[in-house]
Amino acid sequence: MTITDSNGHKVPPQTTAQHPSIIYDMTELDAKPTRIMICVGYNPVSQRLIQRANHLSRALNGDLLAVHIQTDASDAPGYWTMLEQNMEFARNLGAETLVIRDAPLAEAIARVAHTQDITHIVMGESARSRWAEIQNGSLIRQILRATHGIDIYIVADPT
Repeated sequence: MTITDSNGHKVPPQTTAQHPSIIYDMTELDAKPTRIMICVGYNPVSQRLIQRANHLSRALNGDLLAVHIQTDASDAPGYWTMLEQNMEFARNLGAETLVIRDAPLAEAIARVAHTQDITHIVMGESARSRWAEIQNGSLIRQILRATHGIDIYIVADPT
């Protein structure tokens, strides 16, 4: 492992405790390719998630996978039209896309993440009310418990 100070000068390992601004070259530690999964919904906010994930993908030199887990909401007016627009937007940015029907949602997200070797998940802030989270549990917490070793990014709702 190469250790450098904030000026890019190599620092001997025995002096690292004396230098608070040490920078580690993480590429030597983590050789696993970066794969970023975007949890895409059928609403317009998903395009914001896709944009954020695309920025992250470019910064980390990673691949994008846009995933939609189909639920009972697929009967909502405009569901399939808006979902296809979101997936097309993701494909135009170079993402692979995947739509699956699976439940429960947190387990489905974790299953896709593990089978696709995902290293990062980008998802939107929960639209559930605090009361619904108390009654049914937080989806984000469920995903955190089910996806050990995967970084999760929560994008705030712009409204």
